[in-house]
Amino acid sequence: MASSSLLPRILLGTVILLSGITGYQNLQNKATLDAAREDSKTNQGKYEKASADLAKNTDLLKVAQGEMKAANEKVVEVQKARDEAKAQAQKLTTDLADATALVQTKTTEIAALTKKIEDANPTGGPGVAAPDPALTEKVTVAEARAAKAEQDLKAAVAAKEDAEKKMVALETDAKLRLEKAMRPGLEGKVLAVNGNWNFAVLSIGDKQGVMTGTSLVVKRGNMMVAKLRVTSVEPSTCIADIQPGTLSKGTSIQPGDVVIFPSGS
Repeated sequence: MASSSLLPRILLGTVILLSGITGYQNLQNKATLDAAREDSKTNQGKYEKASADLAKNTDLLKVAQGEMKAANEKVVEVQKARDEAKAQAQKLTTDLADATALVQTKTTEIAALTKKIEDANPTGGPGVAAPDPALTEKVTVAEARAAKAEQDLKAAVAAKEDAEKKMVALETDAKLRLEKAMRPGLEGKVLAVNGNWNFAVLSIGDKQGVMTGTSLVVKRGNMMVAKLRVTSVEPSTCIADIQPGTLSKGTSIQPGDVVIFPSGS
């Protein structure tokens, strides 16, 4: 009888113990599930931020590429205008020389024809034969040609002066660009980075004196991250390649990093 009365109690205790274990496991599973959900939310937030940063950097890169294309087209346009101005100045110099020679030739012809008329009619008095009409006609034609040559000469001089003014303007602009130099210590920021192609878009450009080939240093705090070399310059931005072997181990250039034009560069 004693054994029979203990069995229900043992079974009840076992059920209670199993229920407790199951409840504890459920609590653990719930905590694990909640932690997993939090991790998922965190990772989702990081993913969304990374996607937004990538989209922003892509937009900045597109803007920089557009500015680079426009600047390259402008350079080609200025170079073409300069070459055309040089060619025009050379042609006008030749035209001017030709026009001057023509005026001198026609002046000489007129003088020779006038002398012939004077020789044919020394006094022009009564009873003297009238001037040869053919000679008179030649003088008239020669004078007209001389007048035309004089006009062409004046036009050539004016055109040459205009071409020279354009050349001076182009040379002055080129000189100003060459004289403009970056100030040591000039700072900017990294706007975007393309790790696949190893270049960065920077917040400084032609207005700050940046020139193609300029070397820059990327810093984060007091640490040097890498060195860059400018490959393309726009009015307010530039594109620079990451110089091989200069990127600090375990680091990468990030948007917001400071770029400096060091003294002695």
